[in-house]
Amino acid sequence: MNIIDIIILGMYLVGMIVMGFFANSKVDDMDDFILGGRSLNGITLTGTIVATLVGSGMTMGAVGEAYKRGATGNVLFMYLGLALGLFAFSFLSKKVRETGKRTMAEIIEAKFGRTSRLISAVIIIGYAISIVAINIAGIRTIIISIFGESLKISAPMLTVIATIFAIFYTSTGGFYAVALMDTIQLGIIVMGIMVLGPIIGLVKAGGLKVIADIYTSMGSSITNPFANGLSSGAIGFLLAYLLSVPGDPSIPQRALSGKDDKTTKRAFNTAGFMSLAFGVLIILIGTSAYVLAPDLENPEFALVHFIINNYPVVLKGLTLIGVLGAVISSFDSFLVLATTHIIYDLGSVFNIKSDEKTTKKIMSLSTVILGIIALIIALYIQSLFTYLYMVLSVVGAALVPVFIAALYFQEKTTSTAANASMIVGTVVTGVLYLIFGYNVPLGDPVFLGIISSTLTLIVVSVFTNKKQAA
Repeated sequence: MNIIDIIILGMYLVGMIVMGFFANSKVDDMDDFILGGRSLNGITLTGTIVATLVGSGMTMGAVGEAYKRGATGNVLFMYLGLALGLFAFSFLSKKVRETGKRTMAEIIEAKFGRTSRLISAVIIIGYAISIVAINIAGIRTIIISIFGESLKISAPMLTVIATIFAIFYTSTGGFYAVALMDTIQLGIIVMGIMVLGPIIGLVKAGGLKVIADIYTSMGSSITNPFANGLSSGAIGFLLAYLLSVPGDPSIPQRALSGKDDKTTKRAFNTAGFMSLAFGVLIILIGTSAYVLAPDLENPEFALVHFIINNYPVVLKGLTLIGVLGAVISSFDSFLVLATTHIIYDLGSVFNIKSDEKTTKKIMSLSTVILGIIALIIALYIQSLFTYLYMVLSVVGAALVPVFIAALYFQEKTTSTAANASMIVGTVVTGVLYLIFGYNVPLGDPVFLGIISSTLTLIVVSVFTNKKQAA
């Protein structure tokens, strides 16, 4: 690493703190801290949607997957699922905004009661802390890749330092700071990684034909995702990422933060088209990286290794900011999400009363505490890609049926059914995944999870509705 590139990275970290202080001057109440004042324009809203979803698993993990398997891996399926989920949510966004609520758990409570809010908030908190921890692990991966053993400070210590910067600006400026930084970081991701990456990769690797021939000789392909057939695992990835959009509690938060219905719908559709493009471009980057460095011990280092060894000075530092920004964008969004559901949602469930200014101060402090907890958890995460997929599978199966029922079928769905559905979706998917992996009927736990939670919602609603009628 050139000293200029290191200085650029340092300036980025300092810039986060400056952004936090700037955003703090705009945050006066809970709507500002949680939803950015419900006034985000199309560019900022698109930026925070995409930057939040494209975290460490969707960048470093995905490039590593493309590095190993080309187009026949799961990259296209995960990004296609993400795009379809975003397109679908663009139609749900108006209904979400009509609720006038602040969180997914609060929307669920409005239809199914306080217990439903408690259960959904607990699931969301566990999910959000997990994603925060995953992205801290992503920060660690970047630091190890950039510095190796060249510095006397250990990688864990450097990770702690970088994470503290991110925690500080998030706790200071809340969602308003998150949205502003996400927009800046998305611009760097698009130009530095998605535009420059494929160009530099193709030029350095000798062209598309050279890359294609190498993967063909390996029994793979860079253009045909079905070259080795269609596996249930690939379909599972598509379904998991499709469900991750309506099931991801940060997504309704984005819908609620838009300045109007038209702006919000357009932002989700734009984010969907960007996701489709990202899937193709990441395959080009990952496969180029393999041709240039085929013997990497850990493919999840492929993206950072590719940038460090092939980008010119200055562009290298700026692009590494993009990689770091992709991770931090997810980190800060889910840190705010976890804090919101602990202080705002659980506080409401347990009737903890305080005025909005006091609650905002408590949320800022809680953001710091949760960030530290996630930092500790991150030390034990070994596979970003696999762990991220499991978490997405669980939250999709647990929350999507109930969330859709809260928006469209509240009169036919009972509170008992909603509660049972969320518990069944969590337990079935999580237990099957942890114990059996993919060795289950239909080939993937997410299938059984979503089937179980949906059937539970329907059957219990029918039974309890009849009971109430009698």
